[in-house]
Amino acid sequence: IYEIMGQAIKKLPDFYTKAYFKVEIDGIDYGNFVSISGLGATAEVSDDMGGMDKNPRKVVGKVKYDTVKLVRNADPRDKVLKEWWKTVERGNPEQKSLSIVFMDRDGVSEIQRRNLYNCVPCGWTMSDLGSAETGVIQETISIVYENADWA
Repeated sequence: IYEIMGQAIKKLPDFYTKAYFKVEIDGIDYGNFVSISGLGATAEVSDDMGGMDKNPRKVVGKVKYDTVKLVRNADPRDKVLKEWWKTVERGNPEQKSLSIVFMDRDGVSEIQRRNLYNCVPCGWTMSDLGSAETGVIQETISIVYENADWA
């Protein structure tokens, strides 16, 4: 039993590291992503001065999702992200569903997932290349999406 701020707690909560996640695109596991950034959202807020209120009420409006960047070690044989980006270059962007799956420390058990809907790429980059350099080639795809939920 632990004591936190004067209260007896039987067990401290489990905190999960940032390393255990996977990415699914249209339900297919693409496990070689090394980082994800931009998982966030904000809501428009306006003031409502209706009725006899002395102070304005805050009214929450439309939600705007941040651009998500997915980075993975590039495999020249795997063309999934390049083909998806090509739909944007050709003027006919293909929408896909994407899930960020949070895994337990065992790397097998799913804890929770963030589902992103109607995803479309808005950027694609590959790491710089140099004949005198060593290291892993990485590709980054930036995604915009229309809706999301936690499952």
